Amino acid sequence: MGSTRSVLTISHQYGSGGSRIARELGRRLGWSVWEKEIVRKIATQYKVAEEYVEAKDERVDSFIERMVGLFGMGGFESTYEIPPPLWLTDAQLARMTRTIIEEVAKDGNAIIVNRAGNLVLANYPRALHVFLWAPLEVRISRVMQAEGLSHHDAERRISGMDKLRTDYVHTFYHTAWNDLTHYHLVIDSGVWGEDGTVDLLAWALEHTA
Repeated sequence: MGSTRSVLTISHQYGSGGSRIARELGRRLGWSVWEKEIVRKIATQYKVAEEYVEAKDERVDSFIERMVGLFGMGGFESTYEIPPPLWLTDAQLARMTRTIIEEVAKDGNAIIVNRAGNLVLANYPRALHVFLWAPLEVRISRVMQAEGLSHHDAERRISGMDKLRTDYVHTFYHTAWNDLTHYHLVIDSGVWGEDGTVDLLAWALEHTA
């Protein structure tokens, strides 16, 4: 029986390859991928400067996350004061993000990366929710290679990123980001590799009723 799933949400530990996996799967399926695209749409739709949205978003390339990478979770907040937008609060951004995710799901054939997509679409029958993880040393190695960081700095960045995502989900959805009961499928990308994980996800979408 063919799958009725037309939306995939991917939540992933930093360094597990989730972004690249989502991009490759989207290319293979011809599906749209919504990651930084959500930031751009919010900036355009709500007439907010994109850098302001990035500074508040949990996206990997945001300003806050670059500070995490440089200073760890405790260092940059006390050293740098990041000016917020004049009107955009964290709660407003979370509502905007939920609205966009719901709109994307209605259109279908889409992959939504992080941003609690699995919780926003928890009752959406056409969505498949996936959590990607990998052992810490695998993640450290990937981040060292991808970002040119030392082992120590890569480990600190991973810790900071995991905390950002944990706090985001806990604050706005009152649950644990890594609670596996919120997912249909959990994959160790350290075992399967990025290409193998793409293959698994493509198979799951094709065979899930």
